[in-house]
Amino acid sequence: MAGTVEIDLWEQRMTTTEQLTVCDIDEFGRELDQIRDEVLATRGENDARYIRQVIAVQRGLEAGGRALLFVSILPPAWLAGTAALATAKILENMEIGHNVLHGQWDWMCDPKIHSTTWEWDFATPAKAWQHSHNFVHHTYTNVLGKDRDIGYSALRIHPEQPWHPVYLAQPFYNVALAMFFEWGITIYDVELERAWRGEKSWREALTQLRGVLGKASRQVLKDYVAYPLLS
Repeated sequence: MAGTVEIDLWEQRMTTTEQLTVCDIDEFGRELDQIRDEVLATRGENDARYIRQVIAVQRGLEAGGRALLFVSILPPAWLAGTAALATAKILENMEIGHNVLHGQWDWMCDPKIHSTTWEWDFATPAKAWQHSHNFVHHTYTNVLGKDRDIGYSALRIHPEQPWHPVYLAQPFYNVALAMFFEWGITIYDVELERAWRGEKSWREALTQLRGVLGKASRQVLKDYVAYPLLS
């Protein structure tokens, strides 16, 4: 019954979309362009100051968190250090890295805060993520068969995805995906399933995999070997 309701709602949305005329779509596009132009016109020094402040806060939290963990034998220092590092990681990945790699701050022409030079604190190399996220996901957002981020090839979240009994277990392996998301994305960005289907060569896939594993190994060394040994 639930699946039938999902399909009915999806068909209703599709019917509504199909009722749009070419003129309706063009007008919608013009309205979006107008909003974009208005937003771009407001960019200025306040925005530049904001991203630089966020970067400074993030680096301060990371340095402070590492310092606190050097005395982690004390429970308050362990808790505060862990909280500081967790917050620094979230800021770096989501508010800084994600947006910088999107090109959101390229207008500043700052070579240190630019989508072509930024390398984030994440296991996936910036260039690999930019291809899978910026190009594939944002070109074909929520288009089944095009957008690989629909369920990350592991979860059934779309009514037109073919059902398989393995999806009965997805509440459980979704927890594992959440826990190891960074590392899952690291392999996912290589698009091994495309090589399996013959859509790309295994030579290309393995070359990309070596690059990804190189970045991931450095991430493991920093986060789980070098700094823990220092503390």
